[in-house]
Amino acid sequence: MREDAERILNNILFDMWHIDMQSSTELRTEKLFGSKINMAARDLVVLLFEIEKKLNIWIDKESIIGGKFDTFEHIVELICNASA
Repeated sequence: MREDAERILNNILFDMWHIDMQSSTELRTEKLFGSKINMAARDLVVLLFEIEKKLNIWIDKESIIGGKFDTFEHIVELICNASA
């Protein structure tokens, strides 16, 4: 499941914001809000909705409020947990 989550998340990021986590693996642990990736808050909201729509899952609000919807790696973990 983790490989599927990584592939789908990478496809969403690339299709919508031209961010390629597959070839830029060093960015996977960077904060999406950070200066290296520089996504806006509204982009994270769109990303959340897109993930939930494409995978038919619901990401736990507490995880989002707790700051775990912040890096590629953390979001993959959230996807895996929501899919389990």
